[in-house]
Order: sequence, then structure tokens, then C-alpha cells
Amino acid sequence: MIRRVLPVAALMIISTVTVAQADVKFSRDIAPILIANCIGCHGERSNAGSFRAHNYQSLMRAGRSGLPSIVPGQPEKSNMLKLLLSTSPTDRMPSNDDPLKPAQLAAITTWIKEGAKFDGSDPAANLKSLVGPRQFPAAPATYRTTVPVLAIAFVPGSTDVALGGYNEVTIWNSTSGALKRRIDHLPQRIQALTFTRDGKSLLVTGGVPGEYGETSLVNMQSGERSVISDALPDIALAAAFSPDEKTVAVGGADASVTLYEVATHKRIWSNKVHSDWVTSLSFSPDGHFLASASKDMTIKIYEVANGSLFTTYSGHNRQIGKYRGAAPVWAVRFAPDEQIAYSAGGGKWIQVWDPVKARDETGDAGDMEERFAKQGHARYYETGFEHEVFALAISGPFLFASSADGLVKQFELKTGTEIRKYPGHQDWVFGLATDAASGRMASGSYDGEVRIWDTKTGQLVVKFIAKPA
Repeated sequence: MIRRVLPVAALMIISTVTVAQADVKFSRDIAPILIANCIGCHGERSNAGSFRAHNYQSLMRAGRSGLPSIVPGQPEKSNMLKLLLSTSPTDRMPSNDDPLKPAQLAAITTWIKEGAKFDGSDPAANLKSLVGPRQFPAAPATYRTTVPVLAIAFVPGSTDVALGGYNEVTIWNSTSGALKRRIDHLPQRIQALTFTRDGKSLLVTGGVPGEYGETSLVNMQSGERSVISDALPDIALAAAFSPDEKTVAVGGADASVTLYEVATHKRIWSNKVHSDWVTSLSFSPDGHFLASASKDMTIKIYEVANGSLFTTYSGHNRQIGKYRGAAPVWAVRFAPDEQIAYSAGGGKWIQVWDPVKARDETGDAGDMEERFAKQGHARYYETGFEHEVFALAISGPFLFASSADGLVKQFELKTGTEIRKYPGHQDWVFGLATDAASGRMASGSYDGEVRIWDTKTGQLVVKFIAKPA
């Protein structure tokens, strides 16, 4: 982990380590040690000593010293183990932290002696994906303070509304604002909620920022959680069912997009072409395309069949023209009946575009000036918002958008004509959901307030603070 070569005397320490019980597994025994003690300085985004340990593939490479990190079958020649065992305050790893416990050192020594084998399916996979689903604690009986409402979904067949809480999902009566049910032992922060059409299962997406992410299915009858996704190295921010509900796409702060089979939880494909958070996902109505919005100011379109990149929509990063500007994209939604996408984030407009036409208009650096001079096929709906748009929802012929302005606006889907405003929130509005059957819309803000609206009249039905007490 550092380039300094240890003296011969230090190598003798290895022989004094009590060897752990045989059959040490990398994913079960070694990966958790590395996650807890090493990847903070030697991770995917940090490489102290030109060494990374966030996956098996990187772990087996030499750092700046050029000395082999791990030599299968030979602990005494493995530089990483020498540094872990060193008694020198300037050489020992972890640096500026407590040394590993004897049992941990014994496990690593035994693993190397047995051949330093990898028991996972992908040596390049982040170590956090190898340790399995995290077990979350019960939600607190009462909340000492409010939590941001980042995720909202109407329960199919009723007017009840599900909200993301702290280690839980809460179910509320959307007429009275009364708390009806709590489902706990869920991720600390919940970023997205989506029900299956029959209402029997709820897709819950979230995790712990900077540490862990997952998407799981919760049985609404039993409350049992079944994790669909891999264990992500950072929080999962978005998930979406395919139109037939046989697959689920998951994206998160690690910039990845992965497709899973719902029935088996098997990973079908994974792609990492974004350079920043994946913030929103949407399938085209025929299931052919998947769109992923990102903080990197682009939207990627994938062929769902194989995960290949179909095109990149860069309309949110225009340098020339009336609608120029560069801003993160927080939301993307396909129209329910045609291959048209709606996207929004920074800027004062919602963009409307066709993936096929977007690909046809994409060129290279040689024709950049000519392309920038043209308007292109995209349309722009002026929103009138002063700040960013965080969420989009489509209900029948209407498009809803929530923003950092503290309000939601309703537009005509086909023309972008503003129908009405839904004001009153005192903080950024992240949560947004609509229910065509009841004609209701729910909005949730960062300060924990939820507002339920009648979209036929624009009247406020009820408002409440989503704080179990």
C-alpha cells in the first residue's frame, strides 16, 4: 500500500501469525475486512500509493513500489500482508488507524497460503457487491425530527399513498392524512418506490449514501423484503419495471445501470457509460429502449435486449442556441403510448425528444459547428420555474413537474401548455406521484411535508408531515 520495502526482520512476523481455520472464502471472510479497513484510501476513486483494493482484480496488482501485492501460496512474499503486519508506525497499514485484529490477519494469511482464490463470478466487481444484502435495523418508534420525502407511490386499487421513511416505508390515508401502516427493516434512505400493477409487491430503492445501495421487492401482505439487485458500492437512486414487469433496471450513485430478471434476481446485463450519478430511469412503452438520466448532463439510451448503448442525448448540455446551457438531468420519462421522451433538470424548460432522431442527429467533432447551428428535432416546454426540476410524472394527457421552487406544475403533455400550479411547499419538492384512477397527485418535500391534490379541481385534499409519532 506504500512503496517502502520492509526490512527482513519484519518478514519473520508472518511466521508468528496463527493460521485461521482452513477453507477461508474471499467473499465471506476477506472482502469484509478490505471494505472496512482498506478501500477508504485504496478504493475506486482513491489510490494512495497507486494501489486500489476495491475489487479482486485491482487487489492482485502491484502498487507504486512494484512489489507484488498478493503472491498466491506465498504469504511471505505478499507485500500487502507485510504492510498489514508491520510494527513500524510509518509503514504499517491501515495508516493512521488501529491495526487489524489477530483473527483478521490470520484469515488473510490463510487465504493467501491456500492460493488467494476468488470465489465470485466477476473479478472486476466491486467488493461491496460480494458481501450480500445488508440487514437493516427496525425503524425508530418515533422520529425526533422530520426526514426528507424523496419517494412517493400510490397504492394500486386505493387512494392510500406509500412514502419512503427512515429504514421503512409508511402507508398513509390520502384523504385524512392518517398513518395506516409501517413496513420496516428497509434501507436507511429510500430514493424510489414503484408498485407492481396488481399492488401485491413494492419495488424499494435506496441504501446508505457512500456505502451501500440496493433495490428490493417487498411483499405487501407479509412485509418481507427480497433483494433483487447486487449490493451496490453506493446508494441506489432509481429503478424501473419493464412494461411486462419481468425485468427491473437499477441505477445509482456509482454511475452504473443494471438490468435484473425479477423472477430469479439474475443480472442480465450491466453498463457503466455515465460519468456521474444515474438519477432516473424509464423504459419505452414497447420495452425496446431504456433511458437513464444522469448528473453528468446526458441521457443514455440502451437496447434492452443486450444492454448496448443506442445513443446519447446531450440536449441538456448545449453550447449554442436559445436553449443552451449545461446542467444535471434529474428526471426522464417516456410517453405511455409512443417512443417520445421527456426530460428535465437544470434550465427553465422540459425537453421533448425522440431517441431515434436523436441518434440520427448525433455526429462527431468534424461536423460539430454545423450541428450546433441547427435546432434539431427536440421541443422545449417553458416551465416558468426559477430553479431545478427534480421529478416528472405522466398521468393521462398531463405531465407534472416538481421543483426546487417549492411547487408542482401541471402541463398538457402534447403541447406543453401550463394547466395549473400546486403551491404551498416551503422546501424543495423531490417526491411526486400521480394516480389516474382517483385523479390525485401527491407531492413531498425535503422538510417532510406531504400534500395530496385533486388534479381535476386543483384543490388541496390534505397536507401532513410524514413523521410517525
